[in-house]
Amino acid sequence: MSAVTRSTRRRVRAVLVIPCLILVGLAIAVALNHARQSARLDFESGRFSGWRLKLLAPHSGRIVTNPVRRGRYAARFELRAGDDTGDGVRAELKEGYNAPLGREIWYSFSTLVPRDFPIADSRTVITQWHAEEDPGEAIAARSPVLAHRYDGRSLVIDIRYSSTKTQQANDGMARILYEQEGFARGVWHDFLYRIRWSDKPDGLVECWLDGLRVINYSGPVGYNDARGPYFKFGLYHHIGDRPLVVYHDEYRRGSTRESVTAQ
Repeated sequence: MSAVTRSTRRRVRAVLVIPCLILVGLAIAVALNHARQSARLDFESGRFSGWRLKLLAPHSGRIVTNPVRRGRYAARFELRAGDDTGDGVRAELKEGYNAPLGREIWYSFSTLVPRDFPIADSRTVITQWHAEEDPGEAIAARSPVLAHRYDGRSLVIDIRYSSTKTQQANDGMARILYEQEGFARGVWHDFLYRIRWSDKPDGLVECWLDGLRVINYSGPVGYNDARGPYFKFGLYHHIGDRPLVVYHDEYRRGSTRESVTAQ
């Protein structure tokens, strides 16, 4: 076999192998991106697997077997006066994922407020999406871009938004998207969200509560940041002497409705 023939065959093999490697690389990248866009953090490991913790003490957060929304386990949160983590009075879990800006994303989760939850003069945040500050802003006290607030009687869902690029104060516009007086306690409530995070008019928030669509909002939602918001639930901002308790379960995030609702 001549040197020319061997060289030609090597070139042919390279021409065939390189596209295959590219296709394999693309498939891996797509799979990793899909995995990154999806999450199912439902406590069925019996631990807070996949979550970042903002829990001051053993009572702040623990895995329980009753009540549960589905499966074997749920998370119980308790907040007592003075439970300051150094980042506010809170007992929360944080997902370490920043949502993409300008792209549709779906979330689902379930919440139970005990029957003996005390009536308060101010609302406590029980679920929130918080913005990721840009370098130079250093204002972690900005209000959540979307929050569930509860005072023992009514549930309020509100948003904040601002097109200011570098905020130096908590100056976002506020808007209540939904309020329910007499929010039922002692039962699980299922929330399903479709959101496009954007400080521009192309933002949107749709919310289904226990299967009924209660929010259909189009407009800005969030701040003009380089990175999108991250999800948290638990309890935040307790004012008063009586402990507060709430349960959460079945958190899911994905790019389609089916990805967060399929059993």
